[in-house]
Amino acid sequence: MDRKKTNRKYLWLLPVLVFALTCGCWLFSGTWVIIYQVEDEDISATEHFYKFTVDLTTESVWEDHQDDFDNIEDVAFTFKLINQGGDTAQAQVYVSADSTFSDTTTVKDSAVIILNGLNVPPGDSLNVNMAHYYDLLENFETLRGLVKGGLFTAYAIVPNTLEIEFRDVVVVVTFSAGL
Repeated sequence: MDRKKTNRKYLWLLPVLVFALTCGCWLFSGTWVIIYQVEDEDISATEHFYKFTVDLTTESVWEDHQDDFDNIEDVAFTFKLINQGGDTAQAQVYVSADSTFSDTTTVKDSAVIILNGLNVPPGDSLNVNMAHYYDLLENFETLRGLVKGGLFTAYAIVPNTLEIEFRDVVVVVTFSAGL
């Protein structure tokens, strides 16, 4: 058998090898979603705010890929606010790595606002879903950094007396990681 013919026969493998080496990150990575349900009993309420801690480190997907994070692509909160009062309830959501804040002044001074402009008319409710959430979102990079740490606390502040219910909270995190 002719050696030149044999070498040419496998020449088509060279572009495939170059492609695999240069694009290996695409071939050996994936995208995952963590859906973290905050139980109603894990949401504490004081006179002017709700508070809950998100601990992604307990999720199996997080445990499997925590050292491989390339990018946290998206973080979204969905929830329902029910206004039982006689005035429009205006609320904001703040986040922090510190779970010890106990008053609105400390939250506003020390935490970072991520959702603003939550207005619920009296006797009505507001479902914050994925589409509505992005219209209200602020400081995404800070939120992304807290999520990357795996543990953070969210504070929903209602400036007037607490006459709303904060329910059905879900945190959705989409991230990519190398395999």
